[in-house]
Amino acid sequence: MEKFYIKEKLHEFELSYGSYQIYFTGGWYIKNLEDLDVELIDIESEKSVKLKSKDFFGLRRQAYISSQQAVLAFEFENLKYSKLRLTIINPESLILKRYHPFLIMGNLRYPNNISQEEILVVIK
Repeated sequence: MEKFYIKEKLHEFELSYGSYQIYFTGGWYIKNLEDLDVELIDIESEKSVKLKSKDFFGLRRQAYISSQQAVLAFEFENLKYSKLRLTIINPESLILKRYHPFLIMGNLRYPNNISQEEILVVIK
């Protein structure tokens, strides 16, 4: 499992063959994900790895990672052992909230967005 803060914007790491997910921690609702520019590059071949993103009416897979709320942002396949570089351009455009807007009680309790300094990017 790889972790880094979204404000770092660039992270290099190594992964073996398999299916992986990219989560953002701190909340369960992502807004403006399409405005976020995310690029995953195989360092050795300089080829881009395709990231898939899917949601169902704004709902995404949710989990607890290291006792924190996390929401699935992207999925990808790694076809071989690789050194990869994940670049996040304009992370300030991402809005992460603790709860989905339909959960009124949760939003009344936690009305503010999660700050950029708190958001971890987790690859697992």
